[in-house]
Amino acid sequence: MNCRYSVREVAHHIVDLCARESEPISNLQLQKILYFAQQQYAQKTGCLLFADAFEAWQYGPVQPEVYREYASLGGAKIRKVYGASPLASDAEAAQVVNSVTRRWRSQNPWRLVDATHVKGSPWDRTYRGGLGNHRVIDNSYFLDSAAV
Repeated sequence: MNCRYSVREVAHHIVDLCARESEPISNLQLQKILYFAQQQYAQKTGCLLFADAFEAWQYGPVQPEVYREYASLGGAKIRKVYGASPLASDAEAAQVVNSVTRRWRSQNPWRLVDATHVKGSPWDRTYRGGLGNHRVIDNSYFLDSAAV
């Protein structure tokens, strides 16, 4: 479960990439891209990208610390540029995060919500039709070979 980054480092990398490529994203989009990046990195490497946990909210997974950082923006686009990212010196992590970001950032936010609600996904296994609302998603779910 060797985690190399904090969730804020990964979030800042994503926000920065989107702003620099003139495709800024909202907080909701950022939440889903973080989730997909964690999922993809775990499937590719067998390790977590970051140890910080998500919670299972009604509209999908949310990383509370990152959510609070951008909550004041509501649904507006995040246009912040952070500059140097620790992921830049890690080709594998940067490739996964950049690829996931570029794939999902232009999708309608509600399409992203639907994509996180896949049956058997870490969010689904935790949310359980609302019984697990706001519960922490166990990071081990991302490491399960059966993780969707």
